Amino acid sequence: MISRLRHRVRAAAHTVADELLTRVVGGPKMYAGGFGSLEELQSLVARVRDYDPAQPPERLEMVWGRSWTTARAHVRRGTFHSPAAGILPPQTRTGHVELYEPRRGQTGRVCLLLAATGEEGYALRRRLVTPLLREGVGALLLENPFYGTRRPQGQTLSLLRTVRDQFAMNCATVDEARALLCWLRDQGFVPGAAGYSQGGMMTSFGTALCDFPVASVPCASGLRAGPIFTENALQRRFDWSALARTFGSESAARAHFAACLEPVDVGRFSPPHHPASAIIVGARFDGYIPEDEVEALHEHWAGSELRWAETGHLTGAVLAKPAHVRAIVDAFDRMP
Repeated sequence: MISRLRHRVRAAAHTVADELLTRVVGGPKMYAGGFGSLEELQSLVARVRDYDPAQPPERLEMVWGRSWTTARAHVRRGTFHSPAAGILPPQTRTGHVELYEPRRGQTGRVCLLLAATGEEGYALRRRLVTPLLREGVGALLLENPFYGTRRPQGQTLSLLRTVRDQFAMNCATVDEARALLCWLRDQGFVPGAAGYSQGGMMTSFGTALCDFPVASVPCASGLRAGPIFTENALQRRFDWSALARTFGSESAARAHFAACLEPVDVGRFSPPHHPASAIIVGARFDGYIPEDEVEALHEHWAGSELRWAETGHLTGAVLAKPAHVRAIVDAFDRMP
């Protein structure tokens, strides 16, 4: 009886944290420019719908800049021309990465760490790097298109101006993630990928679209984007009045947004090449990602493992990092 009560109190606390942040945080909202060009948006939706996983990714030519050495790693910063440059504004077409290679106990394992929604720069993901290095796992950090050093002119912070920009960012991130995983393999590394929330979904797409084994750890993400964007806490951060102007009402705008999201479904593609090296980490009290969407991803990736963190979505980003690191290391240990 007491344990059940504690469980309910804990669940309520995590859920309230998710709700409060979306309701209380003021300031500008996402998509203040509405849907953007409907023609370009529909082209991007078609790009997602007609994506051909048999088409090999573009080979990247990495240009290295600053490098330095820490107690645990050799670190390099690099740039590359985005394989999705055609759908990106000029300021976002150059990709930026930070590569950490362990100095000791080199195993050749490197995990691509992808950004969560609104995560500009590398600071938050660097908190995962040191514990990974202790386990002999290196890290490759990608700056998302539209974020940080790749923010287009006129955009306020990480707040995407239009739905069109959202689709462009996610399409480009998947293309870049897939190309970077190929680059890691070609450089002789054992490749892996992980991310939280948006980064988790990009991890799912990027690793599923590789025709070779990849250690895959999507955290706090599910099978489909639709419920995440239109049904749960995240949609309160959208400027629905701006979106409604295109279609005359909020209900019509929601319907169009939902229709655009229909092909954004990891289930449309085959599971990863080696699903035993995939560990999915869900947040038990997540106000953003429905529990059944996390379970659906696990079921689609037959042979993967599903682990639950006793957190909400936002509290999980802070409190569940040890669980995320453990999952990444375990996924690499299961690579063939």
